[in-house]
Amino acid sequence: MEAKVGASEDRFEPSYEWLREQRHDVLLVHLPAEFKDKEGLKVQISSFGGLKVSGDRQVNKKRLRFFREFPVWKDYETDEIQAEFEKGVLKITLPKKITKSPPADEEKGSTKASKNSRLNKFTKVVLGVAAAVVVAAGLTGFAYYTFTFTVIED
Repeated sequence: MEAKVGASEDRFEPSYEWLREQRHDVLLVHLPAEFKDKEGLKVQISSFGGLKVSGDRQVNKKRLRFFREFPVWKDYETDEIQAEFEKGVLKITLPKKITKSPPADEEKGSTKASKNSRLNKFTKVVLGVAAAVVVAAGLTGFAYYTFTFTVIED
């Protein structure tokens, strides 16, 4: 068996840091000096809601690769995520969704369940089934009482 001659592959884990701000969060991914420009870098949103960051760079006979996935919460505008690369740092800006503030007369501590919430739908279904069971039991009891105490005369 012959040894393969060619580029060696080196996988690495880049360091990163999060900067939390009011209107957006910023993810800074620090890359080695071999990454001089954005060529070979990818930033993608996965179908499972993750932010995938990867890079692949050929330097002489050495290939550098990395892959990292970060969770992306539902409070980000995923269609407006931006990335830029400068001086060895990949800067990914994740804008936050603008939430409507509650009306002034609504108490700060109270929360209202939305009409479309899963809990609200579940509660309606359970109450509907319970009402149907009560009605069925009542009709069954009435029918039993009526037929038990009915005297048939000829």
